[in-house]
Amino acid sequence: MTTSPPRCGVLLLHGFTGNPDTMRPLQAPLEALGVEVSLPLLRGHEAASPQALQGVTWADWLADGSAALAELATRVDRVILIGHSMGALVALQLAADQGNCGDQLDSLVLLATPLQLASPLAPGRPLAWLRPLLGRLLRRWPLPKLYTDPQLGHDDSSYPWAPMGALLSLLAFVSATSQRLHQVSLPALILQSHGDATVQDASAVTLLSGLGTPAADKRIVWLQNSGHELLQDVDRVAVIEAVVGFVGGRVQRQRALNST
Repeated sequence: MTTSPPRCGVLLLHGFTGNPDTMRPLQAPLEALGVEVSLPLLRGHEAASPQALQGVTWADWLADGSAALAELATRVDRVILIGHSMGALVALQLAADQGNCGDQLDSLVLLATPLQLASPLAPGRPLAWLRPLLGRLLRRWPLPKLYTDPQLGHDDSSYPWAPMGALLSLLAFVSATSQRLHQVSLPALILQSHGDATVQDASAVTLLSGLGTPAADKRIVWLQNSGHELLQDVDRVAVIEAVVGFVGGRVQRQRALNST
């Protein structure tokens, strides 16, 4: 009697002020591997105005990611989590909770994970102590689109600013996720660009060393030129190839295990 190969799914988690379109360059290449692809919209990112993020917290983004994972898991046997920026934080939290998920999670792909941000207000940075004050004084925070090739940013549909409360919640999310890295043991591919003006290179190094994943099952792919939007900027072809290569290897591994 023959058995069908296990079905594999990929959950694509977008970043702060972004939307599923920022992850869409991966959709067709991944579907060509025969996997199910889910692109959930995380709370507050569904409107024309960034004001939709007002009152939204990282608990909401995590809840949306968890719901999307649960839905995808009804259709596939194993799920690979792929997150960009804030979406990588959601992926890490879901992976840390994998004890409640059985064997449904397979691995992680983490793009521009913001564990160490260039912003002086970020956790561990010199002006982090000012965040409560700025939260009371400012209503919004500008988020310029920083591309190595500015022409590539013309079609970027991400919000140009965020309510201060949502930004402060994102920074709290960074701290909360940093404390749970050791609880993550899944195989992981980490992608980080030296040209990222938002996330520091040290973030990828911290992630690599902090994950509870065995050393042989985690690695960094360094990009040289792209800004923060790894799937949109000048190194996007190399990024897509690295992600598709990793996912393809995981799919082949599942099929090989199923045939033994």
